[in-house]
Amino acid sequence: MLPDYEIKKAPSIGKQIDALIFFVWMLLLIQFCLFLLFQQDEEVEGMRFRLIANSNTVGDQQVKNDVKHHIEPILLNFESNPQGTYNELEKAVEKLSITLGTNINITKGQVSFPPKVWNEGISSQVLTESIVISIGNARGDNWWCALFPKVCYKEEVKEEKPKFFVWEWLKKKFST
Repeated sequence: MLPDYEIKKAPSIGKQIDALIFFVWMLLLIQFCLFLLFQQDEEVEGMRFRLIANSNTVGDQQVKNDVKHHIEPILLNFESNPQGTYNELEKAVEKLSITLGTNINITKGQVSFPPKVWNEGISSQVLTESIVISIGNARGDNWWCALFPKVCYKEEVKEEKPKFFVWEWLKKKFST
């Protein structure tokens, strides 16, 4: 005599879809938690400095380098005497504008510092107290520097939105 085996029906389609939806939601939740865990907010301390060239031509980039070399010694005193250093920078920029024969402007205030993708995560866009020196039309690449510690970025920062692999996969799957 053979043992009795119970024949089970396959789960209904509705239960399979519910399980799939639950699985996708759990993946999204896990990815969101990982995103929050590894996102890095940049601590902004001190003054930031931005030097923007007229354009990306070799000549305009050389003018930017000349301005940088002339004002760099002045910036070294910024931490000990911020207002005096800024006044000195204004005078130096005015003198350089005449010497180089180009329009150079200096402004001080809250400026948006773009987001940056690091190996460890993403730093968000922040408003920081900054000194901005604009040469001519200020359409060229720029340098951002934090003074003390000095951090300079010579390359343009791409603005990338965070991507969720499950969402990207679903968009790819259903966009045909």
